[in-house]
Amino acid sequence: MRLSTDRREAAAAWFAAQRRAVMSVEERAAFDDWRADPQNLAALNAMHELWGEMAAIKAAGPQLRASVRRRRIGFVAAAAAVAVATVGAGAVSLAFLQPFAFGRTEKTRVGEQRTETLPDGSVVNLNVATRLDYRMEPDQRRVRMREGQALFIVRKDKTRPFLVQAGDYQVRAVGTAFDVRLRDGQTQVAVQDGVVSVTALKGPRAGQEVMRLAAGQRVALPVVLASATAAPRLESVPVQSVAEWRLRTVSYEDASLAEVVEDLNRFFARPVRVDDPALAARRVTLRLQVDERENTLRTLSALLGLRVARGDQADRLTAGDGPTPTE
Repeated sequence: MRLSTDRREAAAAWFAAQRRAVMSVEERAAFDDWRADPQNLAALNAMHELWGEMAAIKAAGPQLRASVRRRRIGFVAAAAAVAVATVGAGAVSLAFLQPFAFGRTEKTRVGEQRTETLPDGSVVNLNVATRLDYRMEPDQRRVRMREGQALFIVRKDKTRPFLVQAGDYQVRAVGTAFDVRLRDGQTQVAVQDGVVSVTALKGPRAGQEVMRLAAGQRVALPVVLASATAAPRLESVPVQSVAEWRLRTVSYEDASLAEVVEDLNRFFARPVRVDDPALAARRVTLRLQVDERENTLRTLSALLGLRVARGDQADRLTAGDGPTPTE
């Protein structure tokens, strides 16, 4: 796909904005609108891939440098602009040109999201409260999700598949962009670009491919497949919604209120509780922008007709006609 100069420059600007700091609500809304265009999304993914390739240049030597010049020459000026923008903001330095160690752990705290470049040039975006390990080997690239959620933008290398272990499953890719979520033993995989395969590591189908996903598809996998013939249900999702958590946006369809609150507690240090079991089990469908904490709780309570009660150590959601001030 040939991308215009304007589109490449816009992708570089949004890439810089993502790395510079957490975007404002207005910036996130504008970014969401911009990346809804498939060509804009392709330009952004190409920007991520180039950034990853630049991270590997110093260690890889002249052959990779020549390859980068041939394949990404149209993005070099844009990459320079990103470097200037991010360094100027004081958030990112040219240390990205230094090779990373070949085995390490990446993790984020409650409320923290971060982007890292792996030694092979792939890029990983970590959601809040996420931990993963990785190891780069001569014949494969391995990542182990401990917990949390991450978007992987994989640098193409047909000689070394990119493998992500999440719970009792392994996701295999060569060059693609996909999201993996691991919470409470449940594994969810969604594909933004390309194709990935999912293999069971335990249970009656251990060692077998149980699912193949293309762009715009998502699957939620149980801790262990119930039988040798179990086939998880594929869902179709807009590609722009894959990993929309990078914009601090969370979406739920027929989820329990307890699940929503559990996710919110990964964004904010002060917890929220639902003490009423019946209310915690209430099924909800909603899309929520995670903004400043008090605003987020007001929005959530207004959408669901709840009340927020302020406590000493935590806030509580209760049934009611609407929100109350939390100050």
